[in-house]
Amino acid sequence: MARAAQYDRNGGPEILEVVEVTTAEPGQGQVLLRVRAAGLNPFDAKVRGGFIPSDAAFPRRIASDVAGTVVAVGPDASYRDGTPVAVGDEVLGYAAGSAADEVIASADSLALRPDGLSVEQAGSLHIAGLTAVSLLATVPVGAGDTVLIGGAAGAVGFVAAQLAVAAGASVIGTASERNHAMLRDVGVTPVPYGDGLADRVRAAGTITAVYDCHGRDALDAGAELGVPPERMVAIAAYDAIAELGVLNVEREARTPENLAALAAAIADGRLLFPVAQTFPLDEVADAFRAMESSHAPGKIVVVP
Repeated sequence: MARAAQYDRNGGPEILEVVEVTTAEPGQGQVLLRVRAAGLNPFDAKVRGGFIPSDAAFPRRIASDVAGTVVAVGPDASYRDGTPVAVGDEVLGYAAGSAADEVIASADSLALRPDGLSVEQAGSLHIAGLTAVSLLATVPVGAGDTVLIGGAAGAVGFVAAQLAVAAGASVIGTASERNHAMLRDVGVTPVPYGDGLADRVRAAGTITAVYDCHGRDALDAGAELGVPPERMVAIAAYDAIAELGVLNVEREARTPENLAALAAAIADGRLLFPVAQTFPLDEVADAFRAMESSHAPGKIVVVP
């Protein structure tokens, strides 16, 4: 038997409970992971709260970012490049219900964890990192561009900002004042969010693209400043997709190969990816409370 976090109705963090579950055997193309870290994401909280509909039956397990050790291998379980998965491999990627002691994952959704990447970073990289990659794939930026990133101190925004700087673009990022120094350290020009954002952005530079990583204020500022809708992309403000005609973030770039590239960049210091706080599995409700109430930078991670 193993333990897993689950809930039997929609609601706040208080509905989560840690229960004993039967350990499944990995099927075709699958592996069983001993979970070492499971990162939490706003999406998890929105599904749990019922703000994002789900057809999954109750009780539901929670979280999907994972880092773990392979403890069993199903038939034909291979990474995307065809390399067979082996027991003992240290991996990161996607596994539904990862806030648990053990979880089943598709082998082709995983990448090997490189030396120098902590399990906490690895276990919280999948959604934030690949969403950031997808932003740049949807609206590419480079030398000569200035991109406005709404919520640049959040996990997605912070990775996207660094990737845009590495691509040669200038970056203006909205954030709370307490996170401005962190953004400056990676080459981002920070501006406070809130009323008057377009005026502050205009004073900071002429923007050619907008990435929404927080809400629609950056997209509204981009529209006011004349950025074409096809140069603006949303991951949170879905109403702006219809109202402003901006793009929805594409998903084809969310691959294990891109995840491995991000992991390597963090491991060798080319990319910063902070972890704010870790919680044991038994405190998963407190972990969600921390994620849902804080504006501090860095990921919240459950460590079974």
